Amino acid sequence: MGFAHTVGLRYLRARRGFVSVVTGFSFVGIALGVAALIVVMAVMAGFRAELLDRILGTTGHAQLTMPVLTAEKAEQIRIEALDTVGINSAVPYVSGQAMIASNRKALGGLVRAVSGDDLRANKLINDNIIAGSLQGFGVPGQSPKIVLGKTLAQQLGVYVGDSISLMSSQGTHTIMGFVPRMMRAEVVAIFEVGMYQYDNALMFLPVDVAQSFYKIGELVTAIEVMVDKPAAIKTYLPQLQSLVDPTGHVITWVEGNRQFFEALKVERVAMFIILTLIVIVAAFNIITGQMMTVNDKKRDVAILRTMGADRGDILRLFFFSGFWVGLIGTFIGVVLGFVVIWQLHPIVSFIEGLTGARLFSGEAYFLSQLPAKIVPEEMITIVVVSLLLSMLASLYPAYKATKLDPVEALRNE
Repeated sequence: MGFAHTVGLRYLRARRGFVSVVTGFSFVGIALGVAALIVVMAVMAGFRAELLDRILGTTGHAQLTMPVLTAEKAEQIRIEALDTVGINSAVPYVSGQAMIASNRKALGGLVRAVSGDDLRANKLINDNIIAGSLQGFGVPGQSPKIVLGKTLAQQLGVYVGDSISLMSSQGTHTIMGFVPRMMRAEVVAIFEVGMYQYDNALMFLPVDVAQSFYKIGELVTAIEVMVDKPAAIKTYLPQLQSLVDPTGHVITWVEGNRQFFEALKVERVAMFIILTLIVIVAAFNIITGQMMTVNDKKRDVAILRTMGADRGDILRLFFFSGFWVGLIGTFIGVVLGFVVIWQLHPIVSFIEGLTGARLFSGEAYFLSQLPAKIVPEEMITIVVVSLLLSMLASLYPAYKATKLDPVEALRNE
């Protein structure tokens, strides 16, 4: 370790009084700022990733639609799609809205009708069945079966084996008034994907049952497509567009959720800027502490200059003294941030138990649990920004130290 490092660390350890208090604030400010940045950016990255997985796992990467799409035409498109490189699955489905009622309550919901094989192949649903089974779903010749989200089932007060009533906004006008179309279905399974909007409103029916319920004959709503690389969905557009007629349309997940994910992106940038201000304030504390140190060490600087130290040595001495504050504070902040992420759920549970308030409500935040995902690039950016601010904050006091006149400093002593 060189002369500048050695003396700089000695000055850092030897501070007393208000100078040490300011230095302590610098340590704490940088550590808290870095930790807050790491935790918030990890939570927002995890939120985006989890939300994207839920949305894409339930609604697919692209939707192929046509003004008139029959089941026969949909099957032809499906076969062609599966023969196309990069496309993993193509699922025809029927969607619509319906009122679902039990002996306890009536609620509105979204019907999504697929074949039994396609629903069992949907890992997001099949891997998150918490009651019942999908084995009896979509079997020809059986009475209508339905699969509900956990929250929807809880609100209705139904369980596996219970029967519910489905009512459509379409119906028949009679002399007694309008009579909505109704159907009874047996609950065979309940799922929980962890996204409140799906668990609270989504229900699955077999395609043939939905076609009969909505009186649409052999028509389907659209074809849901899954690809190898959803992030590069735009590169698949020519292939997908070739699968439908000129009157057809391809809607990608990017188009369907553009505003939502753009809002998340803007929020991430805004949070990064706001939380970086904490580190900037701590950097100003470094400037204050180092300026006080320079003023306190005038005599030492004068002696070092008379012993042969040049202005570059003095510059490096005070620069490294301030930079070590930022370096140690950043290291503590990184460790603290990773510990908080590691114990995020217990910390949230503890705060909720302490305050009696629910910090992460699925009704407001889409997901039922607070997610976190460490993105190496973001973590590196946070560390680099913190160290860069510490370096910049250390330069001015170090520069002022080189301007001290050793003769004048010794005379004043």
